[in-house]
Amino acid sequence: MNTNRIGCDSSYRWVIAALVTTSFFMTFISRFAWPPLVPVVAPVLNIGLTEAMAYMTAFYIGYVVMQIPGGILADRFGPRLVLAISVAIQGAGTIGIGFIESYTAGFVLRILCGLAAGCVFSSCIKAVVTWFSPAQRGVAMGFVMTAPAMGLAAPNFIMPVLNDFFGWQGAFRLVGTLIIVFAAAIAVFMKDKKISVSGPRKNFLTGLKFVLSNRNTLLIAFAGLGIVWSQIGFASVANPYMTEYLDLCLVGAGRLMMVYGLIGIPVAALTGYISTGNISKKKTMIIASYCLTAVLLIIFGRLDSYVGVFVVICVLGILIPCASALASILLADSAGPEWAATAGGVGNCIFQIGALLSPLLIGIVRDTAGHHTWTWGILAAGAVFGIFFAMLVSASSHPSEETN
Repeated sequence: MNTNRIGCDSSYRWVIAALVTTSFFMTFISRFAWPPLVPVVAPVLNIGLTEAMAYMTAFYIGYVVMQIPGGILADRFGPRLVLAISVAIQGAGTIGIGFIESYTAGFVLRILCGLAAGCVFSSCIKAVVTWFSPAQRGVAMGFVMTAPAMGLAAPNFIMPVLNDFFGWQGAFRLVGTLIIVFAAAIAVFMKDKKISVSGPRKNFLTGLKFVLSNRNTLLIAFAGLGIVWSQIGFASVANPYMTEYLDLCLVGAGRLMMVYGLIGIPVAALTGYISTGNISKKKTMIIASYCLTAVLLIIFGRLDSYVGVFVVICVLGILIPCASALASILLADSAGPEWAATAGGVGNCIFQIGALLSPLLIGIVRDTAGHHTWTWGILAAGAVFGIFFAMLVSASSHPSEETN
């Protein structure tokens, strides 16, 4: 009987990996449905780039606020329930954007989507850590971390096309409906795996206290903040920058960013496979990718040819997803199964401070200066910040898993 169960778990864990990857993907559909249509919707709402970028910040206000509570909830109630509810709320909020007539209403809906999405990453971490052994976890997390790349590529293709056929309102409504349909699929097909715990759970804060005392988790979190600063800032500003300064049409800019996202899909998966091994190997990889990302972001802002922009976007499409995947893999390595979701929540809460501040700062500086000269230095600074903390990460694994 035990042998059959092990075999069943061995096969079904990849179903779990697919479900959590798609759940994470849906959060990126929800958040990045907005930037491709900024040039269309901003004039309708009579807003500038600062206000348009603040819609991204609004999402991340909710996203950051809910990270730690979401992790605690996933540790207590399991990923299945938390994911199904969270994804459904994001779908409803995205549909709501298709009905807005004022800037304020959209801002509130973006916060709501962010609050719901804030529970997802920690639930994904929990599912991966409980269903996969430490030796297999890097590959599984690499699979999960294809979601950001897919989630960036898809809206940059889907939203301009849906806008052409159904208008911007119809685009948001259709995408939101798709997200709700997937939430129903989670409720039907997702399963939680029970784990043995080291002792009785005392209260909701027990895991939080444990995670906050884990030095590696906190160092990895701040290293991840740096790359998320660069990643989300670039994804938020690249479309309007290319249409304004490189004279690309909405669809043309969207297709370039779609290429950027598509390249990241196999990169994230391969990163999980290649990085399998000790933490020192992952540290070296993450520091190298951060350094190159900082340099290329500065170069991007100096380019004035389509070919040059295309080449740099392709290389960034390799480096940024690689760095992001490595940060998440290290985070999963930093805590054991019992408090995996709480560790994921704390880590991603700190990661997403970069996402919260970067687009808003870029919008303010651009509107104040009247140009994008400072944008690329601001984005590169995030990667440099991350290098400092990555260098301090210890090479030791979580003690409860060293013998697994």
